[in-house]
Amino acid sequence: MDEISFIYEDDNIELTKYETIFETLLKITKMHLNINQTLLLSVFFILPEKSILLNKTYRNKEYVGDVISFPIDDPSGIYDQIGFKEIGDIFITYNEAQNKALKYKHKIDDEMCWLFVHGLLHVLGYDHEVDEKQEKIMFNLTESILKEVNVMYDIVV
Repeated sequence: MDEISFIYEDDNIELTKYETIFETLLKITKMHLNINQTLLLSVFFILPEKSILLNKTYRNKEYVGDVISFPIDDPSGIYDQIGFKEIGDIFITYNEAQNKALKYKHKIDDEMCWLFVHGLLHVLGYDHEVDEKQEKIMFNLTESILKEVNVMYDIVV
């Protein structure tokens, strides 16, 4: 059975409501990608200061990110030999998600779902920053996954 570990560095009690929908989105994503292996990942709900630190330390960027993902590389294929695969960590800054939702007139719940799927696809190896083709693939996949939970999200560039 898949497992998402939720770590709360942001003490906003409202954040626990996203656990169930994130678990559902993981199942839908696996279905879309034909993944049969058990997946393990962590979702951290962090404060803006931690987001700045992560961005500065690991991405050489200095701003609050809404979602930051760190995939676990498996170059030796260890996870192909066992019954599960640990895929990485997703860091979501709820405060920045609220700011983005307000700015682009999205519902905060839709924003959070989009951020989770976006981070999940990154830890599964998708990267929209490679080129326009990869961006289109990743964003179309995100849209298909979110439609299954009735989230219609317009990407504003």
